[in-house]
Amino acid sequence: MKTGRLLTWIGSVILFLTGIGHGFRIADVQKLILESGMKAPLNAILKGCWLAFSGEMMALALIAVVASRLEKGGTIVLICAATMIANAALLLHFMGPFFGVYVSAVVALFFLGGGGLQSKQTA
Repeated sequence: MKTGRLLTWIGSVILFLTGIGHGFRIADVQKLILESGMKAPLNAILKGCWLAFSGEMMALALIAVVASRLEKGGTIVLICAATMIANAALLLHFMGPFFGVYVSAVVALFFLGGGGLQSKQTA
């Protein structure tokens, strides 16, 4: 079970740090909003969604870490993996291939590995 927890932990660290970095990029988003001439309420919606997504990445990372410490938490980690797969698919569909898609896919793989190993050992 230690390997599964390690994989989940690595994915969580990547995701948590990505969430922090994403949140700090709000200044870039504000600059793009000004340059594009985007008006209210769309500018506020974009900023709110940007920061909410940053917070959700950090929260999902913490949920996966906590779940990996539970005896039967592998299922929860696998749900976190499914969430990351859905994120990657949505980002790929709407924005095309870019760094966020790759990070989401890598984290999903770590969560799949970690949750899968943990589920096998507690079954």
